Amino acid sequence: MDDMDEEQRRATRRMQGRRRQQRIRDNGPRDSYTREEIGERDLWRCAICWTPVNREFKAPHPCSPTVHHVIEICAGGTDTLDNVAIAHYFCNSNSYTAGQPAPGVARVRLADRVLYGKYGPGRGDRIPDQVAVALAAEIMGMG
Repeated sequence: MDDMDEEQRRATRRMQGRRRQQRIRDNGPRDSYTREEIGERDLWRCAICWTPVNREFKAPHPCSPTVHHVIEICAGGTDTLDNVAIAHYFCNSNSYTAGQPAPGVARVRLADRVLYGKYGPGRGDRIPDQVAVALAAEIMGMG
């Protein structure tokens, strides 16, 4: 049964990807760019929480770098250089689901995610390790 569920999730993700690509084509012109080019242009500073983005982190780490569309693709934004910025993985995904928060609020949310991980059962019982505590302090500007 799990194999069938996994195949269904994959099919759904493929369909969502195809719809997103079609929407990008429909929204207008596209520019060619890389995440590194956007990061260098933005001086590796998150467009949402305004803290440094460490290019060494890899997804799904909440602090990994992603390309953020200022005007979202689903809202008619284009995939051009003037509509993209570098952002943390968590800031980018959280801004889409909850609306773009103020930079201070975004920093608090990011630090909380680094310290305690995703929401769910047992989250309140988790004890952050020293690396997570140091990273959260750096995000909050105390480190």
